[in-house]
Amino acid sequence: MADLPDNTDTESDAEGVDVRDERPGEAPAGLSSFRIATYNVHSCVGIDAKFAPSRIAAVVKALEADVVGLQEVGWHHRGEVGLDQFEYLARETGMKAWPGPTKHHERAHYGNALLSRLPVLEVRPMDLSLPHREPRGAIDADIQVGDKVVRVIVAHLGLDPWERNAQITRVLHTIERGPERPTVFMGDLNEWRPRSPRIKRLMHSFADCAAPRSFHVRMPTLRLDRIFVSEGLVLSNYDVVKTVLTKRASDHLPVRATVALKN
Repeated sequence: MADLPDNTDTESDAEGVDVRDERPGEAPAGLSSFRIATYNVHSCVGIDAKFAPSRIAAVVKALEADVVGLQEVGWHHRGEVGLDQFEYLARETGMKAWPGPTKHHERAHYGNALLSRLPVLEVRPMDLSLPHREPRGAIDADIQVGDKVVRVIVAHLGLDPWERNAQITRVLHTIERGPERPTVFMGDLNEWRPRSPRIKRLMHSFADCAAPRSFHVRMPTLRLDRIFVSEGLVLSNYDVVKTVLTKRASDHLPVRATVALKN
């Protein structure tokens, strides 16, 4: 795992995964850093069953993140027919948006989204769909942070263990094909077992991970939403954002972290 700030004690499970709900600390002096977050927005439908994209936009703005990965954006079965949630969230947050739809309908789209205040140099859709399963995907982007390029992958994995294993294999193979650069892999991974073989695989491939309890907002017990960072990056701090608004806006809580680039 990556080095932690000197004032932070580790608390890990048997597999070495940090299991705290927050890690306090500051980015190491002299290193470029950026704030990142992942958030499953549940099609902008809150736990009160109200479609309220304005609440999601307010949550995203309050995160004060440079890069935000969203899951479950859009879809005609929930909310207002014809509203482009990708465009709406970009406009209301003041961030640029890159949609990564996995379902298409004549009146709406549904999938992942990447929001960024930093320059995005290239975006590549990643198909994670498997036969006879719900379509899944990821957004694979190169983002300029200071004088370096960081790869950011935003994903929403499937519900079955075999499905997630195949999807993680596809993500890791894509990363291995290069080019080699610092990488963030984040999203709703739908992994709730603390010693999951899939999480072991990811921890073997990445240097550190933020995995606070983020689901369900009524009583957060499951670590579904995670942020992994590779060598070359320092996970300086992270938290799961619990406010009056985040406890109503979606069924997931957002996970936020500060990431620093090693020289």
